Amino acid sequence: MKSKAKGDEKTQEVQRRLDELERLYGRVPFVAQVLSKRPDIFLPYSDYSDVALNRPKHLDRKTVELAAVAASSALASQHCLNIHLDAAVKAGADNDEILEAVLIGSFMSLTKSQSVALRLFQDICIEDNANDK
Repeated sequence: MKSKAKGDEKTQEVQRRLDELERLYGRVPFVAQVLSKRPDIFLPYSDYSDVALNRPKHLDRKTVELAAVAASSALASQHCLNIHLDAAVKAGADNDEILEAVLIGSFMSLTKSQSVALRLFQDICIEDNANDK
């Protein structure tokens, strides 16, 4: 009987956290929806998410959401952008701040792909050309 009570407590805690996400974002993000079926995975995920996004020690809410917009832009994550663009506006970010966060994230994505490709190009193609001479 004790394990059933503990299972009920976990189920209630999962629901409480899902309700909190709904309150914060106006909907429950997809990843949280799926993981919530497994409390053993969802609860630690939710703890980390809460500390990183909702209770950072050194960043205010607007900065956190702008960072999330930049990261979501870099990853081209439409679903994360849907959540964090709205959250950034609610946190007080204006259109110019959000646009700059999008541009920063997009630029980091561009330079990451260029960095990987150009290093391989340099290692393979330029060295091959040097060896041909």
